[in-house]
Amino acid sequence: MPVNDDGTLDRDRAMRTPSRITVQKVLGLHMTWFVYRGPAGGNVSFTPGQIEPWEDTHPHSDSPWSSFWVPPELPEDGRWVTEVTFDEPGTYVLQGRADDGGLFTDKRVTVRVSRPVL
Repeated sequence: MPVNDDGTLDRDRAMRTPSRITVQKVLGLHMTWFVYRGPAGGNVSFTPGQIEPWEDTHPHSDSPWSSFWVPPELPEDGRWVTEVTFDEPGTYVLQGRADDGGLFTDKRVTVRVSRPVL
């Protein structure tokens, strides 16, 4: 928070419009899925690997906030396809996020995974 030398709030600096939408985020349209909720110990894997939806600033991480990140190319047909594999039965809530660096939208999908009947 911007403060003056005497410790009071510097209202002029506090009310300035930010120069970026978020801290060092690279702009570029992308889509990512992640597990919002699921059973403890249940591992979920996505193919292809997904972009991190949180602010990971480690260099070369798969995050729009990291240095050297490059947005993926858009699919020719404009549709991202992701395969999901679950290793434990249970109810999972997956969240998808489409993000262009300025605006985003989320969608949650509930998936019920059961053991195959032998």
